[in-house]
Amino acid sequence: MKATTEGAVRVLTLDRPDVLNAMNAAQWSALLSELRRAEDDDSIRSILLQAEGRVFCAGNDIKETSRFATRSEARGYFLDLMVPALAAMASSRLVIVAAAHGMVLGAGLELLQFCDIVVAGETCTFQLPETRIGLWATVFLGSANHTTGRRITQRLALTAEPVTAQEALTHQLITSCVPDDALDTEARRVADLVASRGPEATAFSKAYANRTLLTESLPMVRAALSDLIDHTLWSAEGREGVAAFQEKRDPDFRAAGAR
Repeated sequence: MKATTEGAVRVLTLDRPDVLNAMNAAQWSALLSELRRAEDDDSIRSILLQAEGRVFCAGNDIKETSRFATRSEARGYFLDLMVPALAAMASSRLVIVAAAHGMVLGAGLELLQFCDIVVAGETCTFQLPETRIGLWATVFLGSANHTTGRRITQRLALTAEPVTAQEALTHQLITSCVPDDALDTEARRVADLVASRGPEATAFSKAYANRTLLTESLPMVRAALSDLIDHTLWSAEGREGVAAFQEKRDPDFRAAGAR
């Protein structure tokens, strides 16, 4: 993850375009470290989260998560790396503005849920594909009661089909939708605008806006991830889905013993 400072804005850039900016342990750790570093710098007033390449984020790196040999390893990744990074985003005094382009999949969409303002390009699409491979969108479902309406949550999580940027805007998955060639300019304008406001007033505003996200949703996120680890990752269905993904074939859930 790249980090640069531009005036009062800290710019964080997902920089694994060769794997569609999939998140791994190093990326979650870097995100948490950069958030804390920005928090400690009084000259920083907002954060802009963006990505290199043609896709904003393809979710968690399945090549990495599929190598977990024990539930302890999975807990270390999901509960000790991913959750603290998301919690730091929600609790930070700094407003986090995201610039989403291309595709946003799985954990990438969950990452956006914990940003404060999301600007998306008009051709961007959003998708929770987990059930296609026998998994489920734990963080999204755990936090949806605070961030998203029930119907769009069910559509995304149950059908695994993508929604357009305009649909995402209608259902408040994102804050605004702009032409693709205006995305960077608009996201930076918003980050600069936030940075120009009273820092203490902005921090209090964010704290109260995110209060239920922190007190109610994050415990649900932890519970959902625990269920994923305890019941799904090592199930026959989960193993078949991940194997099929890696082998680039359709999963056979009946052969895996799915009902």
